[in-house]
Amino acid sequence: MSLRRATPLLLALLALVRVAGAASVPLERHGGVLVAQVTVNRRFTGRFLVDTGATYCVVSKEVARKAKIRGRVGGDRVRLATANGEIEASLGEARRVDVGRARARNVAVAVVDADPVPGLDGILGLSFLERFRYTLDPEVGLLVLEK
Repeated sequence: MSLRRATPLLLALLALVRVAGAASVPLERHGGVLVAQVTVNRRFTGRFLVDTGATYCVVSKEVARKAKIRGRVGGDRVRLATANGEIEASLGEARRVDVGRARARNVAVAVVDADPVPGLDGILGLSFLERFRYTLDPEVGLLVLEK
């Protein structure tokens, strides 16, 4: 299918999704991964890797400070499996996480010492995504979130 034909189809799909009350979130490519713009606690907006295999949303201590992540930071600890091996993180909680028009409250966030993904601000994991029925289309670069 040509790009000229795909664009009207994509626009029609997005219009349909809006009617159904879902949030359509455009994604960008960052190397081989997909990235969404995410706002945490209405205080910090950054670029997060979309990772359907990550149990938690993950941010660095610096982002947690800027976003005012509350709760258990420095308290409860979890072990996270990464491409570079296991790391330890503190569990915190974001009062609110926004991705496009989709919003979730009281989202568990793992806080690690350094940036969880070089060049990005965090990881958007299942602690947010599991609140929605989601569809990820890597070819089109679109994440659809529906309550």
